[in-house]
Amino acid sequence: MSDYLWDKRGEPDEEARRLESLLGSLRSRRGAPDIPSGLSRPPLRLWPLVAVAAIVLLALSVTWSRLPQASGGRWQVTWLEGTTWSDIRVVRETSVGAGEWVETGASRARLAVGDIGEVQLDPSTRVALVDTGQRDHRLSLARGRMHATIWAPPGQFYVETPAAVAVDLGCRYSLEVAADGSGILRVEAGWVGIEHGGRLALVPAGAIADTRTGTGPGTPHYEDASSGFDRALDVVDFGGAGAARREALAVVLSEARERDALSLWHLLTRTTGEDRGRVHDRLAALVPAPAGVTREGILRGDRAMLEAWWAELGLGSAEFWRSWTSPWTER
Repeated sequence: MSDYLWDKRGEPDEEARRLESLLGSLRSRRGAPDIPSGLSRPPLRLWPLVAVAAIVLLALSVTWSRLPQASGGRWQVTWLEGTTWSDIRVVRETSVGAGEWVETGASRARLAVGDIGEVQLDPSTRVALVDTGQRDHRLSLARGRMHATIWAPPGQFYVETPAAVAVDLGCRYSLEVAADGSGILRVEAGWVGIEHGGRLALVPAGAIADTRTGTGPGTPHYEDASSGFDRALDVVDFGGAGAARREALAVVLSEARERDALSLWHLLTRTTGEDRGRVHDRLAALVPAPAGVTREGILRGDRAMLEAWWAELGLGSAEFWRSWTSPWTER
């Protein structure tokens, strides 16, 4: 390692010069603070740890500086070739601006989401860059499949699809849209909120949510749910009304595990009357309602009681639910 990083001996390399230039504008003009005489330097045995910390910070700053970015409100597009994401090579680099489309055809591509994350695009995928505003970043996925990794605070990255809008809540996920506009969201880490026309869901890691045009997101459910639960839930969400839906709901309730309380809680807001009562009773058997939450209150859709019950599911506080659903419900 160059001595320049420690005591400015020798010639700095190009990366060190660039970092000095970038950080120079942040240099304090104030004098050094007075240090109380009672304080001493760290013990000699701690200096190796201090050195390691300095190296880690430098490595992180260099890594961040090398992340693909584009200026002027344009995002960098890296075009790739290869059969899988583990076997790819860079072909060329371009950029995309608001209102412009990216179509991968037989190739793959990696799209830098400003400086907050990246999106990988599978072959036969078509996306448009909608907005690179100061408050959020927004894509439109018309067809195909994308994989998003976002490291910014929640609520800064949105993806519009023909059936719903997904908002990143600090996560990694994939989103797929078929030719008819239907889709499926799979969350690998963190959370994703998804909404259409007031029908909304919060989807945690390990869970999925189907979407249909004209209806919006289906009920989120874990991928390890039974096949009978999965098929019946699809009927409940998208199969219309009548006897078939009631029979499907009965299967969902009988197949539900404690882990499936996520789905049953969402169904409380997607059912009415007798059906909501049946969902309530099964959920109460799996995760007892907290004090103050009554069957009567749930049947009339009392929001405070619903939020209080959410907090019992082990999926985060009621404040978490409120923070990310209120912007949608208050439109």
